[in-house]
Amino acid sequence: MLVGAWDIVSGHVLGFYLAFKVELSGTLLATCIFLACGPVQRNGEHIRVDLFEARFSARFLLLRDMLTLTCGLILVGLITYGLWQQAIRSTQILETAADTSGFLIWPWKIACALGATMCTLILLGQFSKCFGQFSSILKRVP
Repeated sequence: MLVGAWDIVSGHVLGFYLAFKVELSGTLLATCIFLACGPVQRNGEHIRVDLFEARFSARFLLLRDMLTLTCGLILVGLITYGLWQQAIRSTQILETAADTSGFLIWPWKIACALGATMCTLILLGQFSKCFGQFSSILKRVP
């Protein structure tokens, strides 16, 4: 948002616009999303509908958590894989913006891949903890 505001103000006040505003805004947005994903997952701050949770047993809720963590791990793992593929290709060619500014793209792609990797590792840790709880409950069932 700061890039957009800066571009508008400099365009109207000073008469020039930022040449790389589109690339900068896009890379900053993607980087912010992927770097924030891990801490949000770790703290359990995603939007959650808990209207009927009180009606379900602890075993059912644990099973639900196992399934959601499995789905999240698969999806975020695939996203992480794709981001690393993009980051590697981008780094190999030292990718810059298509305009004449020479704005570097490849460092931001690495940051996105690192953020997704952090989220994947957090999901893996949460899954292993949940799996441990689930297996201990299964051992107690006759």
